Amino acid sequence: MDWEGLSDEQVAIFVASILGDGEITKCYAYDRRVNNSYREHFSLGQLSYRQWKQQKLPDLLYIRGNNLVSRSIPLMTKLFPLFYPNNKKHIPFELLEDIHHHSFLLTLYLDDGSLLLSKRFNHKKKEIQFTPHVALYLQAFSKEQLEQLAAFLLERFSVNVRTSGTPSGTGCYLKTTKVTDTFQVLNLLKPYLVELPEFAYKLDWETRLDSEIKLYKTTHPDYTVRLPNA
Repeated sequence: MDWEGLSDEQVAIFVASILGDGEITKCYAYDRRVNNSYREHFSLGQLSYRQWKQQKLPDLLYIRGNNLVSRSIPLMTKLFPLFYPNNKKHIPFELLEDIHHHSFLLTLYLDDGSLLLSKRFNHKKKEIQFTPHVALYLQAFSKEQLEQLAAFLLERFSVNVRTSGTPSGTGCYLKTTKVTDTFQVLNLLKPYLVELPEFAYKLDWETRLDSEIKLYKTTHPDYTVRLPNA
């Protein structure tokens, strides 16, 4: 597809943003606009991340209040039917052929992901075992589309995630199931800490683990912590 001068990184960030927190707005009957536009609402706590996106796409996006937006332009009009066939958000896998930059995975994760820590207590041995998982809560999409996206992430970035059930959305999200898969994701994304230091709790295992240990040292001061092998 002709991305009208956007770089590989810019395409990766923008496509992931549409799949995540953003949307291409629809032109309605009697709308004075000729073309569609982009909109992404955010809270004040997410301002630095949206500023990062705007700085990555300075000729496309700008911040207006609590929204990251674009002008109404032909590119958005061209993309709208690909992302919204039948007016429902869809993953356009034909466009993912243009995605090669790790910023695609980063943006999906920061838009709609979490670093989960499951905890297991062994009260006899007085131990707490932490096991990390990366979750991508892309719950607007069907299980079939998420499985296809998981196959794409494995082929393109060597990231292994699987569908898992949830009572919300369409009933599924993506999640790493093995510790080695979790660290594969974190190792790929950790270099972005330089640009996004406020997201250390998502991008840096050591930072997140330290905060968890401090928490449980107050509630279980005589317990030792067992760590997974990276």
